[in-house]
Amino acid sequence: MKANDRWYAQSGSLLKALFLCVVVFSLASESADAQRLSAYGGIGIDYYRANSITNFLNWNGIGTVAPGAFTSSVQFHVGAGYAVTTNWDVGIEYAYMINSFSGTNPLGSQQVSLSYSLPSITVRRLIREDGYSLRFGGAFGYHFGSMSVPTPYSSQPQDFSATGFGLKLDGSLDTKLDEKLYARIGTQVMMEFIGQPKAANGTPLTYTDYNSGNQTPVNMNLFGVGVSLGLVYYF
Repeated sequence: MKANDRWYAQSGSLLKALFLCVVVFSLASESADAQRLSAYGGIGIDYYRANSITNFLNWNGIGTVAPGAFTSSVQFHVGAGYAVTTNWDVGIEYAYMINSFSGTNPLGSQQVSLSYSLPSITVRRLIREDGYSLRFGGAFGYHFGSMSVPTPYSSQPQDFSATGFGLKLDGSLDTKLDEKLYARIGTQVMMEFIGQPKAANGTPLTYTDYNSGNQTPVNMNLFGVGVSLGLVYYF
């Protein structure tokens, strides 16, 4: 099974679990203590720095990211939270971050695609007022990364995958649209400690550092900041 196929299967399982939790919590929220459950989704832009990936791209003539610079990616997310007390909300979240780079080198046109699959547990401080609510906190989880890399002298890319822990600090503002539906704007700071990608046969992803002539391992660690827009529904 290809690495991307594994991530799609895992993502599908996580989304099913999320949907089941939403159903269970929504049934529970039909008690007198209503609107303790929220379900949300949205899209955001992340600006991140991943030095190892940047070096890999530059030494292979792919992309134009300057060393040490930030680049942008798109992130989609869905989640559910439950107010366990008046002031604290816990829940689960799934985010999917994607990016791609292309360039031309002596072997022809080249493209590298990368993605991060980010299932997390969330803990947030909750402030709810008439017409709006605020959340401050974060999320952490065991995350998955994948890279699709062109194979020399072949038109078929090779898939590599890696795993590791990740966390983020975030905050959001919900503004009321109607009795249960709110618009959400959020911001986040994220760190991913995802290790060296490997192929299905265990071969690690490396690149040749032409200054030293050595093979240098690639990792998918990153630091990033982002903003997002979305909708949240209070049951």
